[in-house]
Amino acid sequence: MAVHQWVGWNSMQILIQPWQARWPMENYRHSFWPRLVIGLALFGISTWTGKAWFHAAPPEPKSLRAPDLGSPWQSSPSNLDVEGDQLVAALGLSQNPKSVLFYLQNLNTVPSDEKLAAAISDFESDDFPVRQEAEKILHSGGLPGLALLEKAAKSEDLEVARRANDCAATIRRSRSPALIGALARMLVREKEAGGVEALMGLGGQLGVDESPLFDALAKHLANFYAEGMGESVLAGALADKAAHRRALAAATLGATPEWADRVLPILDDNNSRTRLYAAWALVRGGRREGMPKLLEGLADAPPVLREEVVEHLYQVAGDSAPDAPWGPSPEERQAFGATWLGWWAEAGPGLGSITLGPRPFLDRTLLVYLDAGEVAALDSNDKDVWRIRKVDFPLDAEPLQGNRVLLAENQGGRVCIRSHTGRILWQYAVESPIVAQALPGGKTFIATRSDLFVIDRLGNRVREWKRPRGEVIMRASALPDGGLALINMRQRFMRLDAAGEVVESFPVMVSTTGGRVDVAPDGRVLIPMMHQDLVLEMDGAGQEVRRFRVAEPIIAQRLANGHVMITSMSEQKAMEYDAAGRVVWEYQSRTSRVTRAIRH
Repeated sequence: MAVHQWVGWNSMQILIQPWQARWPMENYRHSFWPRLVIGLALFGISTWTGKAWFHAAPPEPKSLRAPDLGSPWQSSPSNLDVEGDQLVAALGLSQNPKSVLFYLQNLNTVPSDEKLAAAISDFESDDFPVRQEAEKILHSGGLPGLALLEKAAKSEDLEVARRANDCAATIRRSRSPALIGALARMLVREKEAGGVEALMGLGGQLGVDESPLFDALAKHLANFYAEGMGESVLAGALADKAAHRRALAAATLGATPEWADRVLPILDDNNSRTRLYAAWALVRGGRREGMPKLLEGLADAPPVLREEVVEHLYQVAGDSAPDAPWGPSPEERQAFGATWLGWWAEAGPGLGSITLGPRPFLDRTLLVYLDAGEVAALDSNDKDVWRIRKVDFPLDAEPLQGNRVLLAENQGGRVCIRSHTGRILWQYAVESPIVAQALPGGKTFIATRSDLFVIDRLGNRVREWKRPRGEVIMRASALPDGGLALINMRQRFMRLDAAGEVVESFPVMVSTTGGRVDVAPDGRVLIPMMHQDLVLEMDGAGQEVRRFRVAEPIIAQRLANGHVMITSMSEQKAMEYDAAGRVVWEYQSRTSRVTRAIRH
């Protein structure tokens, strides 16, 4: 019994003892006031010591089982932190780094394989307490227990299948990238000792299909290292028996100049995943020795890592990037990696730094000629850098690194990425797309008049939104906070939060379909009003901030320099306005409407 509990119990005994049979009432009358004073004093001491005890040894979390928040979409960079913080709060860990560490350490306490197998067998017991105890054991089975549970989930015994599914879901939630990321952020912020050991312990449990959790662990281990914590643990793990622990250590240390030489031998590790992460870390740190191994393993890389590597390659390659179509099959992925290996052999020796800096500003302008079905990139002198012909009515376009462009080809029934030669490098079939917007991690936001969703590079829908009140969509943009900006057919602007709830709505006068809604970080919105020959900038309440007089404006978009680019349908022109509303650049086509103009 804790000290404060003992004191509190005895104080209550002093108060209640007179009611016990062995205490005559006349004795109680003479002793009541002294007893009351002494009892209340002791009770106060117990309360104070209880608070001190709490601060000295934080309580365990409310539950070691991460709750199911009923998330309607898969985690993405835009909502991962929010989801993680919600899980932490539900576990009762929000303000307590000691409890966070306890939770993570508990995740690393996994029953033996024999005990897990016996618990699976006990699911079939006729004894209810035995089944309950088996479920308790399997809830703590960790990632190694998932394979057993997934097999049991296919049992013809519905009770066994139900319990197995419940246990597997609990294990996944308790080790979800969102939750682990939130816990790790808290430990880094509080500089809590033991955090690196706890995360590396989880790394030892990882299986081949746990790449999202691996990526979360690697990211936060790097944060610990940047704060000066865990270096000795990570250094020791470079020679660990567990391949995933070696990979985590290499992924963290390989990008640092202090440890890169120690990571180089891991390029010859007997585990392909470990070689891959070591190579990727070395390349991020500017070590060219890692590039061949990275490209050799690219075909088998986990999706998140593959997308990071590909974007890195396109930025490093720039105009020399190869025409390399991306496909989901093993053969297509192998061909993709082989093409880049050939590029490295030819162009690599002449390249400068291979580290990834800020996205370079090329001073080019991407133009869409809607009637001609053409997309072109112009240089700073308004001369063609390249031009793509026979594009099927592109209602949205976005320049990508490596001389590529993302297109919503409305009449072609596809969203695609084309190279500067016009070759389709990737595509997704969708009826009449009006928006195609690149998101982090190789994902793409797509809008049609009746659909709003995000896909990954494999074409899997990873997030979907319900249209507010079933509205017909005219324009849409995915926002950095995970929400959306929409203009519907009833000519209303709506901003949705990450949960899909409408948080702003006001009337606008937009009459053309296709393209995005430009929303500034402070909530100001650019509204092109074609039939009014006007572009309005409005605040979140729908009040006018400023205006531009333009003949039949189609699109209005802010540029990185704070200027505004506007295209005019009737004048077949694009114009750039400075902060004072003066035209500082313009371009006019003689043959086609210019519907998009993007400076990059």
